Amino acid sequence: MSDRERKDYLTRLEQLGKKLAEDPIAAKQFLVDAGIITPKGNLRKPYKNLCIPQGQA
Repeated sequence: MSDRERKDYLTRLEQLGKKLAEDPIAAKQFLVDAGIITPKGNLRKPYKNLCIPQGQA
């Protein structure tokens, strides 16, 4: 990956992050599509035992 490709990728990633931060419905759909949560909002089995401090979520 060239420096330009990396820069473009990071720019698109930042844009996606901003979009998801502003739209809770899109953020939930992203997590469902990624297989991290179920459509009901529960964590899927591989992610249930992760320890994430409440202040960081």
